[in-house]
Amino acid sequence: MVNRKEYNPSFAVVYLDNQSLSFLESNFEIPLVESFVKKLHKVFPNLTIHMNVSTSIKSKLDGTGISKSFVLYELSISEIEFIKQIGSKLPESIFKDPEWDEVCFLYFTGISPLLDPTLTEKIWNRHKNFFCQYSYSENLPPGLIPTVISREFLSSLPDKLTTDIHSFFLKNINQYDVDIFFQSPDLRQLRLDFRYHSMRSKVLIKGLLAISEEIPYQNLHNTLKENPKLYRSSPSYLEWEIYKGCELFCVFCPREFVDKSNDGTAVSLSSVSSIIQQLEKGLTSPITISLSGNGEPLLHPELTQIVKEILKLSFLKELIIETALYKNVDVLVSLIQELDQEKKEKLCIIANVSTLKEDTYKSLYGKNGLKQVLDDVDSLSKILPQNSLYVQMIKMKEVEEEIDPYFTNFEKKGINVILQKYNRFAEKLPERRVSDLTPIHRDFCWHLTRDIYLNVTGDVSICKQNQSKIIGNLEKDGYETIWQNGLEFFQNSFVGNHEKIPAPCLNCDEWYTFNA
Repeated sequence: MVNRKEYNPSFAVVYLDNQSLSFLESNFEIPLVESFVKKLHKVFPNLTIHMNVSTSIKSKLDGTGISKSFVLYELSISEIEFIKQIGSKLPESIFKDPEWDEVCFLYFTGISPLLDPTLTEKIWNRHKNFFCQYSYSENLPPGLIPTVISREFLSSLPDKLTTDIHSFFLKNINQYDVDIFFQSPDLRQLRLDFRYHSMRSKVLIKGLLAISEEIPYQNLHNTLKENPKLYRSSPSYLEWEIYKGCELFCVFCPREFVDKSNDGTAVSLSSVSSIIQQLEKGLTSPITISLSGNGEPLLHPELTQIVKEILKLSFLKELIIETALYKNVDVLVSLIQELDQEKKEKLCIIANVSTLKEDTYKSLYGKNGLKQVLDDVDSLSKILPQNSLYVQMIKMKEVEEEIDPYFTNFEKKGINVILQKYNRFAEKLPERRVSDLTPIHRDFCWHLTRDIYLNVTGDVSICKQNQSKIIGNLEKDGYETIWQNGLEFFQNSFVGNHEKIPAPCLNCDEWYTFNA
């Protein structure tokens, strides 16, 4: 009798999307590819790997000791087209069972130098034992184990998809025999990604490999706590107050309690240029910059020049202008019209308008003017790409009943909506929350991990919740010093010593908010 469990995957497939290909063009390192191949072959000796590459990546692999492990395709096509093409190379079934086709392959959405051989073997054995069509993990970081995809699943896919393959699978999960592989501990809150496709993952992967070629998964969290620089390698979000001051009196704004003695201060264009140069030299990963803070950015007298200067930053992922949109909208419109399409798509306008009722607007913002704000939102929607304009509603008791009609109104117009939680700034503002998001167990703080809060004078505070605790001046001290100055606070947060942080961490409910 034939043992139906005695078989192996036909081959492995690595699909590199455009982001990965672009990154690897200038960051391709043979030792990291060798690490991936070595660990895969530890479980499945000599397994062939099919991978799409660019011409230059292929030339870097050709002639190396591991090149014989790969079948390379110089293609720039969609994931579904690539998988369908490779799927046609699957062999015939060994068992010829009319009710079950065992033929399958291992699937990776990136080169995975930290592949865990022990966990890879586990998911493979489960896949065989349960006769699955699709096996994957929901809690393990990408790049630690493969997804196992059968020919039966592959044959069910349409020729074209508007989503990635895994998203299609999740929408149709009930149609398949599935194994969801869970391995403790659950580290999803860390948002780890071990695919070699970004500078952040490169720092993390190379740092961990320098500690040990193989770190058991159960030891991973402690290893990161002992080496916090690897995890907190670069900021992803900079909140920048380019102008301090506002003509509104919003009940949800920190201006209700901050010192207003330097209201009317605007950051100079030369200071912006200096700070952008600091970021250009120091950053290692893309960053989102948000012009907000304790002021209305549209009141800055040189807004156009400031925005154009920030848009020069090569690491800029997105530039957000968060505005109440009550003044100088014509300047904003002219600015948008001057930008080329590439820069326009990097710009995002968030209009802070939390109600559609004039009387509620006056009670929340301290002035009339809702109609003009809404008209200006409509005007901006005609000159901005759809993903570049949002309206933002602060979720408060005063507007709780408006949430549904608010969404309906703007969705009909094709305008995106952000439902923003109300921030009490660690109990400095009155209670207006609709729901309490105070964590039962306080893990680490994302804002200490990824954010920089920069005020109009160039000072950086420990976080938005404690703007008086300054950790340095970005223009004078430089980016690297500022980022290093925040490491101790993050490390205390990471290991649970929240009481040692000079910020109101134990009274804060911003733990589940994530900017970028």
